Amino acid sequence: MAIDRPPSLPVTAPLPALGEACVHLWWIDGGPRHPRARRARIDRLLREVLSRYAGVAPQALRFDRESRGRPFLRDPGGAASGPDFNLSDTTGGTLVSVAGSGLRIGVDMERSDRQLAHRALAPRYFSAAEANALAALQDDDARHAFLALWTAKEAACKATGTGIYGWLDRWCFVVAGGDPQLQAAPADAGAHAHWRFERLVPAPQYTAVLACHGAPGMLARLQLSAFALPPID
Repeated sequence: MAIDRPPSLPVTAPLPALGEACVHLWWIDGGPRHPRARRARIDRLLREVLSRYAGVAPQALRFDRESRGRPFLRDPGGAASGPDFNLSDTTGGTLVSVAGSGLRIGVDMERSDRQLAHRALAPRYFSAAEANALAALQDDDARHAFLALWTAKEAACKATGTGIYGWLDRWCFVVAGGDPQLQAAPADAGAHAHWRFERLVPAPQYTAVLACHGAPGMLARLQLSAFALPPID
């Protein structure tokens, strides 16, 4: 799915309803390179996006983390509250995903022109079948396929909250273009029918994957809506 570049949505503009089978995707251009400034920017823009759903000021939002470190929103009383969300940030832009009730999501994004030692990395982090399929491709095709697999695997790990270390090779996908096709998953990820993966193009020169976990009927009705925010430095 290519995310059309809509005009920036003003703070006062009403949002479309975030239904149970909906995911809203927010694209924000720019961003500093220094790690400390980058972390501060991510916090600001995440608060700016989520405050629109929570109905409170950005600085009033309270975050907590699951046992494996995945963040979530808490209400003033301390209970888990608000929509599920996930974020991916790389050079030149940030993608924030916000999900309706009953969905759990992960998103990962890379620049499509990123140069990696994919021949060496694939056998180290991917399944043997995936690494062998990549090894059979011409170099540029293998690089693109590696990025496609990596973003799918990392999005899945972010949806479950495990982190990537020790988990990338447990998520296996068909080495092909288009939306990722799941072949194998960790035992605690549940049935394949409860997962849906969408390939996204949030902006030129970027590739991303949205991983969604939910009821099969809900996933079949999944609707993606795209918005943009002004750059937040």
